[in-house]
Amino acid sequence: MTDQCIDTPSDDPVIIITRTFDAPRALMFKLFTDPYHLVRFWGPEGSTYPVCEMDVRPGGQFRLTMRFADGSEYPTNSVYLEIAPPERIVYRDAPLDRGQWQDTLLPPNMVTTILFEDAGGKTRIVANIRANSIAARDMAVKMGFGQMVMASYARLEAYLKTL
Repeated sequence: MTDQCIDTPSDDPVIIITRTFDAPRALMFKLFTDPYHLVRFWGPEGSTYPVCEMDVRPGGQFRLTMRFADGSEYPTNSVYLEIAPPERIVYRDAPLDRGQWQDTLLPPNMVTTILFEDAGGKTRIVANIRANSIAARDMAVKMGFGQMVMASYARLEAYLKTL
């Protein structure tokens, strides 16, 4: 049985998404830091990734282009701020036209921290997505951000069974 929830505190511009998976923490960390695995579960059902590049180190870029079933694409670019295997990944959004030097970037719109907690052989993932304002957080929620992550987690659950 998995536990899962999405929390949006009224006084903090954060989305907290939690789910427990029946897999060891080291494996879960690897799945989130290896493009070979990430493209097999991230995003809504039917999405594909013509671009998935991950330079998993502080200051390294994480580039992803999600292609939806209708052919539309959504490119994103992030910069890793912290990598602590197998416990934590922290990254922030970064404009696509900037280099990999995080000190030259504008303030982030979102900073994501993914915690991988050992739960007796299982892994509890706590994703903390911090927006720069409650209004920005609420807009992300309205656009379905939490549901997209939950859809990814459902795909991840199925993918784990193939490993």
